[in-house]
Amino acid sequence: MRKQLLLILTFFLFSLCVSAQNKPTWIYKMPKAANSTYRYEKESAIASTENEARTQAVARIFQTTGNSLGQPVNAAEINKAVQRGTDYSVISSTFNIPINKVCEYSERLADGRYRVYVLCQVAVRGNISVVWAPFKDCNTAAEFNNTTALVKSIFVPGLGQWGKRHFTEGVLTFVGELAFVGTGAACYVMSQDKLDTMKKHGVGYTDFTDARNSYNKLRNTSFVAWGAAATLYAFNLYRAYFSLPNYTDGIALYPTVLPDTKPAIGLGLTYKF
Repeated sequence: MRKQLLLILTFFLFSLCVSAQNKPTWIYKMPKAANSTYRYEKESAIASTENEARTQAVARIFQTTGNSLGQPVNAAEINKAVQRGTDYSVISSTFNIPINKVCEYSERLADGRYRVYVLCQVAVRGNISVVWAPFKDCNTAAEFNNTTALVKSIFVPGLGQWGKRHFTEGVLTFVGELAFVGTGAACYVMSQDKLDTMKKHGVGYTDFTDARNSYNKLRNTSFVAWGAAATLYAFNLYRAYFSLPNYTDGIALYPTVLPDTKPAIGLGLTYKF
């Protein structure tokens, strides 16, 4: 039975590793511009076909950028231009909206539709000379790779969460795992001492009874501690693989409205687990 459970667990973990679909880092965290002439803009869209989703995402970026630059564009015209496969530099020149598409990521959803993410460099102001910069990290997400985080947490509980910037969770998971395993081991060793006392020849009834009661309590405690360790370990693997990267600082000061009869602005301390 134990061998079967081990095989099932191994197959499950292998399936996760094989079927992992890791999104690039820029989907979760907007990259920083290399110079002051542009900023990054990201959009996504869901449609029945990949091309349609891509068209909608790109059109949204053109429309959003045009509005921010004070050059509103017709969404239908942008859609037509993108659908025709017109080069983005041509579209940018036509509508006077400086945009450079640098990255794209698409995924198939459970309902059969497609979601496409598009990352572009857009001008911070209209009518300026944009100095484009290369962006190399389009299709890699090694820093927050789900499979990598899972493997790390298999060997060191909490290390996968730490790698995804869930620092407090990673530390608590590691410390909790050590505490539960250590408690279980210590109680088991002490229970064996009580068992040796029970097996001694000539031990009195009172000493035997005390040793037996202590043995039962220590053994049950060790089982509970190891059960808690196994549960925490399984939760650790789940969190390592499925949790999203955390880009918010754990402790930070943010402007906040102070609760008072008169409106007032102050600094609020926020904490994210």
